[in-house]
Amino acid sequence: MIKRTLTLLALALSFTLGNPQPSAEAHLAKWGSWEITHRNLMKLFPDADPNAWRIKRYQYGAEEVAYLEKELGFELYPEDKQPEFFVAQDDAGKLLGVAIFIDPRTKPKILNGGILTLEVGIGVNAEGKINRIKVYDYRGNIELTKGEFLDQLRGNTLTSNFTMDSGSLKGVPGEPEESQLVANAAREALLLMKVALGRR
Repeated sequence: MIKRTLTLLALALSFTLGNPQPSAEAHLAKWGSWEITHRNLMKLFPDADPNAWRIKRYQYGAEEVAYLEKELGFELYPEDKQPEFFVAQDDAGKLLGVAIFIDPRTKPKILNGGILTLEVGIGVNAEGKINRIKVYDYRGNIELTKGEFLDQLRGNTLTSNFTMDSGSLKGVPGEPEESQLVANAAREALLLMKVALGRR
């Protein structure tokens, strides 16, 4: 078993590539200020040293983009070819994991005359497993933001099945599309990290 004190590179090398799962077009979610980003990061890694977050920016090359698009089943947005990964460590300097924010929406969805956003934060621990998932400021069915639904994805890796209602994962009643989009975001986060931080 990989120890939690691995370096960031070792974290990335722990990812393994599974079979493609159903996906939707997606792009990375960003907030307008570090204050909001930081608050949302702390929800993913509450044990992190609040003053020790590091940002790792990455530029995917043409070969990596082709690989990602093949595995994900859609074209990356231009801005998604240069993602930001947020590295968490505790107050002793131990690596806790890496976080990223993804908006997995295929196309705009309207609710009560306004655009319904779906911004998903994914934290991946030092073993390359989903540590925690959060859905932020969601105005649809609130059950999509609660632990009973989101905690099903904890511990998943790229070899896991991310298809809702086909195995152990149960979607929120009445929200099959949104439930699957959250799962898609989790799988995409693992794949983006694997390619950017590790080796294929």
